[in-house]
Amino acid sequence: MILEEYIIPFGGLSEGVHEYVLNAEDKFFAHFNDQDILGGNIRIQLLILKKINFLELDFNLSGTLKLICDRCLDEFDMKIETSQKLFVRFGEKYEELTENVLIIPKGETRLNIAQYIFEFSALSVPIKKVHPMDKDGCYTCNPEMIKLLEKYKSESPDNNMVRNHLKNILN
Repeated sequence: MILEEYIIPFGGLSEGVHEYVLNAEDKFFAHFNDQDILGGNIRIQLLILKKINFLELDFNLSGTLKLICDRCLDEFDMKIETSQKLFVRFGEKYEELTENVLIIPKGETRLNIAQYIFEFSALSVPIKKVHPMDKDGCYTCNPEMIKLLEKYKSESPDNNMVRNHLKNILN
């Protein structure tokens, strides 16, 4: 099973803080079949505070994600660094109260954190995904695609027939 290493056996842990270091690479992200994240190389430092009634999980993710540039459509690596918390309480049945609070059955002794690692990684992706800038402050997009975009770019918004038609509807 690909995601087996992301199952944390907390049942045998003593009360206190426990540290895990995990990695999420291309095969991990391929499992989720997401159209925005093509792959990546993320290091996960996980601190678990175990108490009698709950667990507090502190995730620190750092590394790179493989994305598609919204401007030139080429693949690029985007650096991410994020910290997230997940609180796990014990109750009668499995239930997600909020995005960061989870209830699991009292007899449960293991927790699969793979989905949370993926979601925390995805939350690090900005709405607009573009190549990073170089040392001169210029985007490092595919120059051939940028030339094509410039060639077909409209000079004035008034030349856009769809926009003009929509303006007429509003008037």
